[in-house]
Amino acid sequence: MSASWIDALIMPGRQLRQLDGGLLTALEPDDRGSAYDGRAAMYDRVIGSRLYNRLVWGSSPATYADFAATAVNRGHGPMLDVGCGSAVFTAAAYSSTDRPLILVDRSLGMLARAAERLDARGIHSGRVAYIQADLFDLPFRPQAFSTVASFGMLHLFEDLAGTMGALKSQVSPGGSLHATSLVGESPIGRRALALLHRSGEVAAPRTEGELAAAARDVLGPTSSICREGSMAFMSWHA
Repeated sequence: MSASWIDALIMPGRQLRQLDGGLLTALEPDDRGSAYDGRAAMYDRVIGSRLYNRLVWGSSPATYADFAATAVNRGHGPMLDVGCGSAVFTAAAYSSTDRPLILVDRSLGMLARAAERLDARGIHSGRVAYIQADLFDLPFRPQAFSTVASFGMLHLFEDLAGTMGALKSQVSPGGSLHATSLVGESPIGRRALALLHRSGEVAAPRTEGELAAAARDVLGPTSSICREGSMAFMSWHA
């Protein structure tokens, strides 16, 4: 697949720089990147653990993977994953489709690990672009993607409306947005989120109701939310 498919998605006036390992970046050369750059291996061990997710969040990596597969199957053409992390929950879904994929994260460490994981599954590098970029300054044309995903990201940001709005702006007419967020819906989940908030890792804990209200305000009545334990799954159809 020619790299021209990527060029067609980039906003006029924006440029991507080539980095080692086939990664691309939309950030300036002096940008410090992300604190997650040195945590990718630990992220995989902890976040990918079935036991951790069950005990702390009352949820399951299998459910995350199923939700990712639902997102992949909702449209055609290039798909955007913002905050892709190491692709620990999405690799199976991405290896089951022939859709072109744009995987975005601010952390080069996460992107490199995602590239290694998808390459190990035999996904042709010509249909996947790994791009370092900021969620609030994405380099893509507005409404460029029929499917936009952001898994495990919403709970990181205090500006929930702005975060949803930035994701919504990338969805083409008739397309869909799929996102997940931790919510404080159990005693252990609330305590864990409060601890992570005090350490600066996540935004102030929210309830499922607060997430749903923000989704209605930003996305409208076609948004829907379901939950497993302390993980909420949100879908919106334009």
